[in-house]
Amino acid sequence: MKNTMALFFVSLVASSALAIPVVNENVANSGVMTIYPDHLDPHRYYVAPNVVMIATNQEGTPYFSYGEFRKNLITKIGVISMTLVPAYTREELELAKAEILKKDPKAEFSGVPFIESTLSLTGVLAELIGENECNHRGGLIGQEQSCAIVLTSKGRTFFLKSIQKRTLFTTLQFEYVLQAVIRKADGSFVDQEINHGVAVRIDGEQLSKYPQLINPL
Repeated sequence: MKNTMALFFVSLVASSALAIPVVNENVANSGVMTIYPDHLDPHRYYVAPNVVMIATNQEGTPYFSYGEFRKNLITKIGVISMTLVPAYTREELELAKAEILKKDPKAEFSGVPFIESTLSLTGVLAELIGENECNHRGGLIGQEQSCAIVLTSKGRTFFLKSIQKRTLFTTLQFEYVLQAVIRKADGSFVDQEINHGVAVRIDGEQLSKYPQLINPL
């Protein structure tokens, strides 16, 4: 799995108070990165997240826990607790930034400014997920989002197999709204509100590296 970096780490600086990206212009020389220019400041660029991952501490350990309980003498259920954060794939971001800096050595990069965001569990299967506390309003850029899932007995089995086989367990959807502008052919701007969605991966490959976080009965 490619390394990721949370929004507003060392390589990024804080957004200005009048941050307005031009959303019909992508200056990133990469198919997986989106970097918008500012409508006024020629040296300001806004980086959009291209993935949402489980947040990690300074040592790289995910903020994730899995435990199990007995529903009865036979049936076990699993409980997942985690926090999520918008992120970038590191290699593509650094490559895109380097290309822009060649053309504009004064370039400064900020996370794209949200005006609102939401987190929701997608593709929910009643056979796998009994309850969840993942459908709620999101936070501002760079803020962690809480998510808790109660797995059914089948869901527990499926989750543990995803850890063993290092495969995808499930996905959520992180959606955010930008107040932005579109540049017209004559150079003038038109106000535009843009809605974007980014997939959240709950991935057995990532979690299999931290067996201390998985605690089956």
